[in-house]
Amino acid sequence: MFDQLLKRLLQGEFICEVSDEAGFRYLQAPENATQVDEFLTRLDYRLSSTQNQLAFYAAYRTIDNSARSDIRKVFQQFRIELQPVVEWLDMMMSCLNQDTALSPGDTLSFSSLLQVIEQNQALADRLQTFAKFKDFTSGDDSVKGRLEKLLTTLQKWNYLSLANRDTLIYQVTGKLDYFYQALQFIQEHEQIPVEQGETDAIQESLF
Repeated sequence: MFDQLLKRLLQGEFICEVSDEAGFRYLQAPENATQVDEFLTRLDYRLSSTQNQLAFYAAYRTIDNSARSDIRKVFQQFRIELQPVVEWLDMMMSCLNQDTALSPGDTLSFSSLLQVIEQNQALADRLQTFAKFKDFTSGDDSVKGRLEKLLTTLQKWNYLSLANRDTLIYQVTGKLDYFYQALQFIQEHEQIPVEQGETDAIQESLF
């Protein structure tokens, strides 16, 4: 457990109740978290958690040139994810007919979403607009094909976990809590700072 968690944390993965329930429970134990943090310290990392403590991840302990380079790469990927994830969250509120955004642990049924979207042209049109994002371009122009591409890409980005392969039930992971935290940081600063000299601010808030 210890070695596997360290490898996953150092690879930039988020450990949450959905993605790895046993690992998440392990890190919730103070003595285990301390041991993991002590080992990460040797590599100049620290064990951190999202704002609502719904996921654990490895953060930089100090900022050097190598860390700045890595942070820029992470933020470049976040820039790619930002707009489609926001639009997905908004679309899911409409699909599920709810006033609140998705939270880690929520479930999504492919068949239920497909039925709702196929019966609502406005939602079908919204789904089609995801094709403007490179990672969501589908070779299948049907509603089913586009929805499959949407959910599988979000699974690839680790915002979703496939809880049941037979019924295509997805669960929202703890990475979404990190996304909300990052989004709040961006809103407070009005832009995503990635230039040298500004990475300390990023580190303090997110990394």
